[in-house]
Amino acid sequence: MDFHTAQIDPKVAFRSVNPGQPISYTFRAKYPGAFLYHCGTSPVLMHIGSGMVGAIIVDPSSPLPPAKEFVLVQSEYYLGAATAGVMPFDYTKMLATLPDYVVFNGRPTQYMTASLKVRVGDRVRFYVVNAGPTHPCNFHVVGEQFDTVYLGAPPGFPLRGVQTFGVAPGGGMVFEMLADVPGEFVFVNHGFGHGQKGAIGILSVDAA
Repeated sequence: MDFHTAQIDPKVAFRSVNPGQPISYTFRAKYPGAFLYHCGTSPVLMHIGSGMVGAIIVDPSSPLPPAKEFVLVQSEYYLGAATAGVMPFDYTKMLATLPDYVVFNGRPTQYMTASLKVRVGDRVRFYVVNAGPTHPCNFHVVGEQFDTVYLGAPPGFPLRGVQTFGVAPGGGMVFEMLADVPGEFVFVNHGFGHGQKGAIGILSVDAA
């Protein structure tokens, strides 16, 4: 396991173990933010591309302002031909970097029908982690702007009035906006080829 929030000797802590062998280690997160963890056993590309990923959210010692918080993990699916109704992951396609689907939290377009719900006046905080394995997430909310994007560890070095910002594969960032207008707002990877492949959803803002 490779924990991106850890500062630790990877040859000791992140080494592969055989069945029945134990391994244990501890670490203290140095910086707050949104971090990826993933399988680190070779071939790493195959394991990340097979969904062996997740997110760790580290809060700052002084809490951020109250908000409706959502964690979005973008990942890519590279699929082979179906056998008995099952489509296996295709390592050759992963190397070619042309995904069949790009998704938030494991399923394409799931938040188009099961929207994320907030109310007018809510501060909305997205923790966006990009598991990749290859492509960036150009995060954008249609009809809104982020009043705060933390370029590094929150609460330091915020960017203001941001329309879209890229989260690199293996990276994570914190995006905030004030839901001041009611309506349905599409959040999307604005690399629209990937948005159309499933990295898209709706933020529903109900009147207070």
